[in-house]
Amino acid sequence: MNIERFEQIARDPRKTREELENMKKNALANGKPEFAAIANEVLLRRFPVRGRQRGGATPTTGTFRGRSEEFDSGKDAYLWLVEQCCRYRPDTLDKYVALHAKAGARSKGCRFATNGNDLFPEGSRRRGDPAFYSKVSNGWFADTNLNHTDKFATLMQLSYVCGLEYEVDWDFRVTGATEQLLEHQQAIVGARKALDDLLAES
Repeated sequence: MNIERFEQIARDPRKTREELENMKKNALANGKPEFAAIANEVLLRRFPVRGRQRGGATPTTGTFRGRSEEFDSGKDAYLWLVEQCCRYRPDTLDKYVALHAKAGARSKGCRFATNGNDLFPEGSRRRGDPAFYSKVSNGWFADTNLNHTDKFATLMQLSYVCGLEYEVDWDFRVTGATEQLLEHQQAIVGARKALDDLLAES
């Protein structure tokens, strides 16, 4: 099925939320994130979620290998998923850092380090301020000064080094936003592109 036909089917007003969710899931499972982004867009237009006030935490659901947890913030869900990846593969962060080191100039920023200060450039006001990072497994530190799109892109990279598939093995679903959720859902394409860029010529 080509993308035009997929979009025509997705935009059929008779399609239920469950059918659209399945279309999105199947598209991702078949390695077609651009198809999934279309299904996501239709889902968000037809079945909008309640917005949140600016500046507050965003309720988020994390899912890892069949287990789902509800969190008050995207940061908490993100850190939980990082921990799950590390438990699944203890060398996850070593492999993640090696991937970024191999990418060199193509790397868009390494989000983990064994020293919290190494997460930020010299002179940054974020260095030494625990409001911008958190301790995670095995003595590692995670940069938490990230928007939902950057969190999602990082999780995509972690899932790659773990050999896991988005929506098959894990999910990071922002449940308490409208524009933020749309950004998150559309970030699927951007996150996969960022991962492809990181892997290019490596």
